[in-house]
Amino acid sequence: MKKIIPILICCCSVVSGSLIEAKAQNNTSPYSLIGIGDIEKSSFDRTSGMGHAGVALSSNRYVYQVNPASYAALDQHFFHFEAAARFKYVSYTGSPVSDFSNNKSSDLQFKKVTLGTKITPRWAIGLGLTPFSTVNYSFAGEKPIQGSNLFADAYYSGTGSTNQAFITNSFVVNKNLNIGLQTSYLFGQIEEKETLTGQLTDSGVITTRNVSIGQARFKLGAQYQAKLNKLWNIAAGGTISNKTDLRANYSLRAVSGNTLLLENDYYKTSYFTLPLSYQVGGAATFRNMFTLAFDYQYEGWRETNYSGVSYILDNSQRFSGGFEFSKKVSYMNQSYEKFFLQTGLFYSDSYLRINGIQLKDYGLTFGAGAELSRTQLSSLAIQGAIELGVRGTTDKGLIRERYTQFTLSLCYRDFWFSRKMKRYE
Repeated sequence: MKKIIPILICCCSVVSGSLIEAKAQNNTSPYSLIGIGDIEKSSFDRTSGMGHAGVALSSNRYVYQVNPASYAALDQHFFHFEAAARFKYVSYTGSPVSDFSNNKSSDLQFKKVTLGTKITPRWAIGLGLTPFSTVNYSFAGEKPIQGSNLFADAYYSGTGSTNQAFITNSFVVNKNLNIGLQTSYLFGQIEEKETLTGQLTDSGVITTRNVSIGQARFKLGAQYQAKLNKLWNIAAGGTISNKTDLRANYSLRAVSGNTLLLENDYYKTSYFTLPLSYQVGGAATFRNMFTLAFDYQYEGWRETNYSGVSYILDNSQRFSGGFEFSKKVSYMNQSYEKFFLQTGLFYSDSYLRINGIQLKDYGLTFGAGAELSRTQLSSLAIQGAIELGVRGTTDKGLIRERYTQFTLSLCYRDFWFSRKMKRYE
């Protein structure tokens, strides 16, 4: 079992300044205690190797998830299925970490499944399931007993996640402009537990709070593409997501040994507010082989007025850029992609400002992909990406996370039967 010993400045209202110990069987982040947890930045698609830049990108053979307008570029009469998994390794440093020989965590998780198809020459549709945020923390300290000079030993832990199931409708407006709307349903469950022992009671008091989240959210997107000349193609894109008040059912339960002290189901319904956010991006392709893409994302978290002792949620922004080389070959009198190579960079100011410090997240990505098999009407491809990143700082008692993650995606494309057409191998 992995162990880290982080200190959370933001918890000083209930935790003393002593060292905090966390144990995890998978990736633990002390920062996932705040807000809705660690918000996922990856789309687990072809953009993973390009610094996650893809607002302006689309393809007739692959699904790009960043912009819902991209589905309109898919070939008609074909369906596209993609699934992805990710391995992530994290090491933790900072003055609160006492055991540098055991300050790491890792996990392997299935992350995405999507299906897309173009039903008519102007209408495409997509379905999928992807992660939205993750909560996984655990730490220990002391909690003052109200009305006395006594302290109880306290242990806090939280686990859970929020996912989004979505349906995307994408439309061709004209030969240059596509638009799309992604309707998502955010759902998940988070369990938060507090265990008090020591001077308070011999048997200890365990308080468990469960939060069940369920709420719809929308993302509107547009993409514009133009051919400048025989060599150059350019594209621009943008998305906007509405401000969303997440609703939730809460249950609270407190026990001391075998004695039930409190049980209250559905005592609260409001949970968290997701801010208005938008993305803009551009891309340029040379000779249909070399692509350069750049994205900017902004989220107005400060308007949610979410704060605690020593922390607030602040406006966040992310810059992403990537480069791709695509090798084309001729097959059955048509041009197809044989393989691609990618690299990219990203930098973000996260939505967490702790003790006056806004956490940064930056890193480098590499990606590659190739087809494993092909017939005239179907194909199976594999895509992989490696990301090397750093989040946080060691200043003012905080934790720096250095992470390496590997994403693997399988992409299957096949002919979609229709009444007017037959399939031939």
